[in-house]
Amino acid sequence: MSNVITLKSFPFDSMEILNSESGQMEPDRLYEAEIFRKYFAKFLSNGVYFGNYKNYGENSMKVTADGGLNIRVAKGAGLIEGADYENEDESVFTLERPASGTRVDRVIVKLDKTLATRETQLYIKQGNASTPADLQRDDNIYEICLAEVTVKSTSNIETADIVDKRTNSTLCGIVNSLISVDGEELYKRFQEYIESIKSNLVLKNQDNTITGKLTVKRRS
Repeated sequence: MSNVITLKSFPFDSMEILNSESGQMEPDRLYEAEIFRKYFAKFLSNGVYFGNYKNYGENSMKVTADGGLNIRVAKGAGLIEGADYENEDESVFTLERPASGTRVDRVIVKLDKTLATRETQLYIKQGNASTPADLQRDDNIYEICLAEVTVKSTSNIETADIVDKRTNSTLCGIVNSLISVDGEELYKRFQEYIESIKSNLVLKNQDNTITGKLTVKRRS
């Protein structure tokens, strides 16, 4: 067939074909994990899952004070650049007290795609005094920030020292569909369709007897 352009697409069933170089029968459709990550990233945003999954709800990956210099990260799950992650058990970190003054640390979930690692990690990224550390986001690493914690040289970590960043779409975000529908436009098109056919719509009772015309009221 002429004038046909083959598009990049997946998935398709694999079949065994002869590799002319090795002389072995090999599958002709092998998909890298990156293809699946890119697929999911097309319609799901980065961040933390809220909702009914395992009853995580709004506590998903929430960071709280846990006495002394300890903080606790709740169970939860989320998505980073199409890669799924889950903290199946509550995690406790002990932060390092600064020698003087204060320091703002970030609680990070990191996607590491380097061949040596290939996983997601939960860890603490120390800042410099009152300036939080930058998030790394490049071809191999993508970090999101769950919370910022002010660590003081003279006192323990309190609730007021923890700033939740999960709802901040720039630093973290709540996982949402990237596919949006304009409800107002959809309703308008539906009304136009009903107007075009309502002259032929009738009401019938259970005996299939016509009882009258169907009246469609417009929304003011």
